[in-house]
Amino acid sequence: MTDGHTAGGSDTLNASESEDAEAWSFGYEWVTTCRVDAFVKRVQAMREGEDQGTEGGEKPRPATAIRVLHAFAVRRPIDQLIESARYFDYRDAANVLATAALARNIMQAADLAIRQWDAERDSEDERPRLTDGVIHDIACQRTVLDVAVFIRECRRAGKRDLVDRTMSAFTEPGSGRTNLDKALLYIALRDEKCAEEAAEFLRQALVAITRNGSLQASDTVPREFHDLAGALHHLSPSERILEEWVDAQLQHDDYVHDTRRIIAQLIATRTDSPDTLVEHVGKRRSRYDIAEICGQLTKPPYSEKCAAIRRHAASRDKMEDLAEIVRIWYESDALSRTTRELLADIVARGTEQDAGPRSPKELDRLDTALSNVNAPPECRRLLRIAAAVHTDGRPGADLVALLDKVERPRDRNRAAQTIARRLAARVLEDGAEADVFVEYVRGLRDSGRAEAVYLSCKELADPSDPVRPPEGSGAVIAEIAARLYAVGLGRDGWDLLERCLENEQRVTPQEVASIVDRLRADTVREGEAAREGHVMQEEDRHFLLRATVGRWSDAHRREEAVEELSRKGFDAEAREVIRSLR
Repeated sequence: MTDGHTAGGSDTLNASESEDAEAWSFGYEWVTTCRVDAFVKRVQAMREGEDQGTEGGEKPRPATAIRVLHAFAVRRPIDQLIESARYFDYRDAANVLATAALARNIMQAADLAIRQWDAERDSEDERPRLTDGVIHDIACQRTVLDVAVFIRECRRAGKRDLVDRTMSAFTEPGSGRTNLDKALLYIALRDEKCAEEAAEFLRQALVAITRNGSLQASDTVPREFHDLAGALHHLSPSERILEEWVDAQLQHDDYVHDTRRIIAQLIATRTDSPDTLVEHVGKRRSRYDIAEICGQLTKPPYSEKCAAIRRHAASRDKMEDLAEIVRIWYESDALSRTTRELLADIVARGTEQDAGPRSPKELDRLDTALSNVNAPPECRRLLRIAAAVHTDGRPGADLVALLDKVERPRDRNRAAQTIARRLAARVLEDGAEADVFVEYVRGLRDSGRAEAVYLSCKELADPSDPVRPPEGSGAVIAEIAARLYAVGLGRDGWDLLERCLENEQRVTPQEVASIVDRLRADTVREGEAAREGHVMQEEDRHFLLRATVGRWSDAHRREEAVEELSRKGFDAEAREVIRSLR
């Protein structure tokens, strides 16, 4: 980054050194000239106290000793710090070097770490390496931009071990670094011209997510800080960083299983949208990748993530791909129970559902593809059921054709019930054209599906859903009945109206008047159409009212229907309702 490069400039370094020197100038000048062995003794005396209990004696001053060590770390030249480290107790030496690494500018910190590493490499001292503490503190406590500059300097010095140790310290669970920090460091490393280190760092960060379970992160840290995928997308929204990493990793057989687990973990922790990784997996990855990743996301609270991948996968155009996905999905222990949902998504075209459902020809090709990939016969059976019961966006003729493809009588009867329920809701609630229902019933009659006709008319006139039908449903039913008469299905039109009007708990007096109004409009037609029974005759209409509304058990509600008919000017119909009571 430009700011990162500037941070390593001489002007900034000199300013930082001047500020540090000024802060620790008063009262600590002696630390710059004192011999190291004498300095160590004075520090120890501060901790222990001198001549306690005597006049002029001093009490222990451990806090002052800490400040003196801090001044030593800030004011002494780096080469003297490294040289003097061997005179200190290990804990004091680690404290001094860590303080220098944190309090000085990052270029000096890098110089300190590199030189200390070289000194310890050639040393025969059996104590733990002091450099490890320096690296840990830099990785865990310096700003992300500072860490990127530190890695850059170590790389330039050819200290690969220091680079690896710094990145490991940054990603380990005890570092305190969030996934937001990791995303920031990845971006910063690339800008410091450390592309190879950035790629390796991302790999280590992603592996650590799975190994250490970032899903169990503390509730006190915002979830967004644990969302590496979301952070990378936020920092560079036009790039597909993780998607490219995923594709590269899945090319190596040794990494496949771990990479799939990492992908599932990333998707599970994603908090914002659009989730490009979900889309990439669903639309681009292999059937095996999809099955294993989704298999790890089947249980709440991540099941919706699984469903999102499933919908993207279902939007694919190649039938061979879809068939293979269905086969693997069905054969998966974790996913088999949701095969119906997968097939329903495929029929609806998944995330591309605005384009409308797949046509019967497309579904025939998918059926053949399932056979070609040796999918279990159950997959084809479930596909035909899923295709049949999808009513949205389908004309009536397609509904009939797809229902006919369901082979087992029990399956076909259940599918017909589902179609009836969904089609009724589509007609009554969603405002679909009445022609869809009429075309469906007509096709069923032509196919000899009398039971399906009965189910459709029953569901429309007397829905199984206990919720009251929407306002205006009576007019819709009357319109459909009139059209059934018009296409020569007067018997079905009569049954539909009879079932509707006899249900006094659902049909209102106002809807009775609305139905009569629509039926009367057709009786003005005369001639051939009337003689062939393509409209309901007046005498039939009167008989229908006597047999239904006239027999309502709720007298008050029946009287309301009579009053409403009279108010609308339908006196003859009102008299027929009253007549049935005599």
